[in-house]
Amino acid sequence: MVFRRRGRGGDGTDREGADARDVTDTGGEPPSEDAPTTFDDELERVGFRPHGSSRRGGRMWVLPFNRYLTFVLHDYQDAVVLTWAFALGEFVDERGWRSSMTDLTTAEIYPKTDVKLPLDVEAIGGEITRVLRSLELELGAPEL
Repeated sequence: MVFRRRGRGGDGTDREGADARDVTDTGGEPPSEDAPTTFDDELERVGFRPHGSSRRGGRMWVLPFNRYLTFVLHDYQDAVVLTWAFALGEFVDERGWRSSMTDLTTAEIYPKTDVKLPLDVEAIGGEITRVLRSLELELGAPEL
């Protein structure tokens, strides 16, 4: 499972391929083919890290995707709930932009509803890909 990170290089061109950063095997050797793989192992392999307990009793996992975007997974044993948050205040501030909001430093955007998924890393990857596509925004696009 690979989640492609797409970004812009210093010259403003799109980065992909060797210059793009993948969220893949983040530590050590891949497991041997005969070693059992747990759901936790799969989550860690794609970059999620344990992050305590959810308020509703499940385990929480986080995937800091980039400086602004973080995915949070709530593992409830029979299903998972995926959500995300984007640090809008930091994003705007680092670009030298201003907002009509009084305190933009803590401003975040996040989905209206979280998504319930099966205990399947492929399904989680598909949802992350869907979210990433939905976040693509060209502010200078004439059709906006």
